[in-house]
Amino acid sequence: MDKYPVPPKKEDFREEAIKKEARKLKARGKKEINAWWGFSLFGLVGWSVIVPALIGVFIGGVIEHHYTGSHGWTLALLLSGICIGSILALLLLAKEMFKNEDD
Repeated sequence: MDKYPVPPKKEDFREEAIKKEARKLKARGKKEINAWWGFSLFGLVGWSVIVPALIGVFIGGVIEHHYTGSHGWTLALLLSGICIGSILALLLLAKEMFKNEDD
């Protein structure tokens, strides 16, 4: 028995490399929408709503602390932050959906 295996011929190596490259290009061209893509989009939408809402709460709290009055600025700015965040989330979703349709 031989200790060392026989090396493949250059033609076999070349054909194998061409097949692997074609397989890589085919896999790279496919863009699947799977569960991880959904979770990441869910997180992006969540953050795009919660950040403007928290900014609204913070600014509303500062306004109420410095200028006392009859208006509830914290609640008003919380609701406006949620509205702004919802609009941002809709724009983000529309951008992602159109990006996937173009592919």
